[in-house]
Amino acid sequence: MEFNKKKAGTLVAALVVLATTIVPMTAHADNAAPKGDLIFVRNQDFATFDPDLAQNDSLFIQQQIFEPLYMISDDGKSVSPYLAKSAKVGKDKLTWTIKLRTDIKFSDGSAMTSADVKFSLDRATKGDGWGFLNTAIDTVTAPAADTVVIKTKFAWAPLLSDLACFSNSILPNKFGGKTEAAFLKSPIGTGPFKFDHWTPGTEIKFIANKNYWQPGKPYLNSVTWKYVVDDNTRELMLKGGQADINEEPPATSIASLKASSGIEVGLFPAAQSRYLMFNEKIPALADVHVRRAISYAIDRAALIKVVLAGNGFASNSILSPNTSFYDPNSGGLQYDMKKAAFELGKSGFAKGLKLELLVATGDTQDNAVANILQASLKKLGVTLTIVSQEPKVKRATQKAMTYQMTTSGWTMDITDPDELLSFALTPEGGTHSFYTNYNNEKVNAAVNRGQTNVDPKVRQNAYSYVQKTVAAEAMMGFLYNAPYKYAWTSKITGFYVTPTYNYHMEDVKKA
Repeated sequence: MEFNKKKAGTLVAALVVLATTIVPMTAHADNAAPKGDLIFVRNQDFATFDPDLAQNDSLFIQQQIFEPLYMISDDGKSVSPYLAKSAKVGKDKLTWTIKLRTDIKFSDGSAMTSADVKFSLDRATKGDGWGFLNTAIDTVTAPAADTVVIKTKFAWAPLLSDLACFSNSILPNKFGGKTEAAFLKSPIGTGPFKFDHWTPGTEIKFIANKNYWQPGKPYLNSVTWKYVVDDNTRELMLKGGQADINEEPPATSIASLKASSGIEVGLFPAAQSRYLMFNEKIPALADVHVRRAISYAIDRAALIKVVLAGNGFASNSILSPNTSFYDPNSGGLQYDMKKAAFELGKSGFAKGLKLELLVATGDTQDNAVANILQASLKKLGVTLTIVSQEPKVKRATQKAMTYQMTTSGWTMDITDPDELLSFALTPEGGTHSFYTNYNNEKVNAAVNRGQTNVDPKVRQNAYSYVQKTVAAEAMMGFLYNAPYKYAWTSKITGFYVTPTYNYHMEDVKKA
């Protein structure tokens, strides 16, 4: 990634203040004896213990084994030291000295040191999955057991947020003497739980880590995630006492769950968005007026009613409202069939065209979006053919960019918008702009300005420009923002999901 080094050098002294005034988290002890065996039910099977490959199917579970140097706050807007004690950036604005806690042990009882941190960050930076987050990192050294020095290639505002991402979790140096493959089958970490067993396609179970560094935690003796694909079965298991927490029940079941005795429902504010993706390799979708016409033709009110059962709101930006630097005035195109017809009339396809929309087989939300959009586009003279593929095949088709239009989504994993904007808008993200082939050099430059300045006003101006430009050019069709949906029995206390989709099972108790 090439940056203007003179501009990068203007990173103000506030960055030093930010890094040096953060104080370590103070642990507390309420209960020294773990008890209670908790069961999650979910419609996704666990996939991997590799932090670099983690997606929504695995990352929440991984986080109970592995932990990062910094932790995201409950409101998803800031970070604070976790396995680290403090961070200080030097006068060169490039050299970060990070002091580590000295009371951290892995679940096998071995002490965590700077060698583990260096190994983990070096591995994460080379990663093919989430390595783009560490693009700014030049070197990581370990001058002392409790000290790590990170040198960046250029001044980099999101560094502490990047270090709070699950992809930068701390693993034992050289996998604790095991091969990588052996370690990932039976991992150890600094987290509140340790691995017990995994039966692919059925369940994965963790038990309490008695060496956990937060005194008195975890409160639970074990946590088991069971893979139950049928929505109704999961709901019946929760109501019948065979499960304690139901992960992401369908929106259509929320009202029933709220009315059930002994069941609690949480609709947690989410830093997530759902999109309609346009592949600009397709001539019609390379036409900005066609993209704008389709965006205007999305009946978001109908989507929220049908798909979300009213639990959500129309999206107007590439960023969700629960993301830092979100601009409510970003101008995302909203439902207006007259404007849709006007835009199509300005395009090179005013006489009509045929397009395909790729959806996931068996995904009721995907298919509902497709049917509503198909009906709207028909009024414009656009024939939309719906093509179904199995979820894994659909993802592969999207990555190969052999689709025309499809649905996708994004959940922020860090407190800084740089994660999504790098992934979706810059060449360094390695995804051809979220697999859309969109490219705007002025947008790329604005993303870089936001990355290399700590001044909130400068960053807001940069990111507002980005949001308004990609909205006006209909880089994607912004669909809706929905909360995270969970339901649990009244026996469970302390369960909370952050906007960045983290949850801390060390804080959960079962009566």
